[in-house]
Amino acid sequence: METPKKGKKACTECRQQKAKCDVYLNPDEPCTRCRKVNAACVVSDPFKREHKRKRISDLERESEDLRRKLRASQPAGPHPSPIALLTAAAEMGVHTPASDALSGSPQPLPSYPPQLLPPTGLENGAPVPALDGDTTKPRTLNGIQVSGEEADDLFQLFFRYYAQFLPILDPQTRPNTYYEQSPFLFWAIIGVACRAYSRNPTLLMALARSIIEMALLSTLSVSPPSHTIQGILLLLTWPFPKGDHPDVTFPMGGILLHIAMQNGLHIPMSSHEFSRVKIAAPSEPDLLRRSELWAHSVIVYQRVCVTKGQLPRALGNLGQDPAQRQVLFEKIAPWMALKLRCQELIAKCSEAAMENGMRTMSPDQERALDIILRMYEDQVDDLELQTVTDDERFDTALCRMAIQSFHFYKNPTSVSSGCYQRILVTACSLVDYIRLLSDRVGFLSMVPVQMGFALLLASTSLLRILKSNAASQGLETSRARACLFAAINLAQQMSVDSADLAAKTVTVLKAVWNSNKAFRKMDGSEYNSLRIRSRLVLSPILDVVWWWRDEFDPGSRSVRSVVEPAQGNAYARSRYSGVADAGLRPVSDTNREITGATAVSGTPERNDAFYLDEQFLADFEWALGDDALFSLDPLPSNWAATNNLL
Repeated sequence: METPKKGKKACTECRQQKAKCDVYLNPDEPCTRCRKVNAACVVSDPFKREHKRKRISDLERESEDLRRKLRASQPAGPHPSPIALLTAAAEMGVHTPASDALSGSPQPLPSYPPQLLPPTGLENGAPVPALDGDTTKPRTLNGIQVSGEEADDLFQLFFRYYAQFLPILDPQTRPNTYYEQSPFLFWAIIGVACRAYSRNPTLLMALARSIIEMALLSTLSVSPPSHTIQGILLLLTWPFPKGDHPDVTFPMGGILLHIAMQNGLHIPMSSHEFSRVKIAAPSEPDLLRRSELWAHSVIVYQRVCVTKGQLPRALGNLGQDPAQRQVLFEKIAPWMALKLRCQELIAKCSEAAMENGMRTMSPDQERALDIILRMYEDQVDDLELQTVTDDERFDTALCRMAIQSFHFYKNPTSVSSGCYQRILVTACSLVDYIRLLSDRVGFLSMVPVQMGFALLLASTSLLRILKSNAASQGLETSRARACLFAAINLAQQMSVDSADLAAKTVTVLKAVWNSNKAFRKMDGSEYNSLRIRSRLVLSPILDVVWWWRDEFDPGSRSVRSVVEPAQGNAYARSRYSGVADAGLRPVSDTNREITGATAVSGTPERNDAFYLDEQFLADFEWALGDDALFSLDPLPSNWAATNNLL
């Protein structure tokens, strides 16, 4: 009887990779492939090939379990999740009242897990921390002095309440050492922490302009670039309220990204190739720190673009090939990778929506947009399966809310498809998260800008749907109303200055909610289209502000009353249409229909006049700085010259 032939043996490494193996030629020696990659060459009959994606998923799950056990064994250490941190503090009885936090009472500093420690610098040699017995020195910036005691209080506040949202700095480093490392980073920490410092409430606006100037000049600093990146990250996460300085948030986001790329953070494993002097390849701990700092830079940069209504660059356009991106996601913590993936979805969805066309949309384009949005919402569903903590669920909810905001570009005849109901659910979940955070911490002045933007996007979406006819077509609105009113109260808690975005949000929401003219044509019928259509996720927010200024902005009414009677409705319409073509608002078919109706009746048009109140609307990004894109004097003396420029 003939014995059946046995197949050629292959080692486990080659079998895992489905690679050709020649170990059978010489069983006593490693195969050619294993010798080449310096891998262990083992032949095992019971070996079973493991699916790579499943293995990565299992490793991430195991890593998260180990981190959870580590945090449970260290009661004093915070969780990188703000909600989990506040919950643990409350359960352990170490949560201090909000009044103590605002006054700057000294509290024990947390110690971050190893993977959250700050980079040691992109150059060799980190400064040695000061001795414990050293007294913090007073510092002065353009005539504004911060005493050593105030600096200690502010650093305590920062690491107890702010750093949990952006864990990039070492809480054990003394203020003196931070100043020696980088004066800009020192003042950035002070500028963030003084937002709610009741012992000296004048510091915030007194220091704002000087710190912003330091940020813009930091590119010329001799300090390690890591400190410059960290300082800019702080200022973009907690931007200063509008004051006597221009809004440079958007250009500063570009500076952040370019400094990081100039120093090779976008390719952490090869960042030594970007050094002017020959240095060794980064060690494993340094590789981890560089990867996390790059992830933070991308996340903050993309958030800045979204909140300013600009298209952010996706990771694929930042000089990384797929293998490098995979290494990045493997190195950084799972919660950080989730934030990065959420921002990537928003960036890709915004780009797809722009390619589809947004200013004037045909029925086919609207159907295509609906398909695009459903595709990206399905991807958010996949991300939600990976969430563990409340703040991770906040990230996915904000991602979903940003994607769903593009539904407002379509005509609201798609209410039957359920998009409005889904928007209400998402918006309410965002408000609930921030309300839960407020209940646990007692105050919201320390929350980062993305939470304020989430509250603004959710509340304006709720407002628009509740003021529409869709509210009477079977939608559950009682919970939506309660969440809208809760959002107004939460925005009041977030405000640190009458000129900040939270304070202006309260003004707009209250006025538009009580208005009988908002989202209505002159005949009282519903105006069911966005007039602001060039600012991506920000457009629905700006559209609500436009309705507010139409009715409640005295400057807008004064310009309209002077210009329209003098020039006639037809002349005003032609001039305003020219402004729309320049980017203020689209001249859609719906707009033309309304214009035609008002022209016949001879009634002045409420919605076509334009006026840029730069003091109020700067935070809503009608312009990128102090100067308006277009300006008109209250009197029409220079009207013709201004229109020649348009």
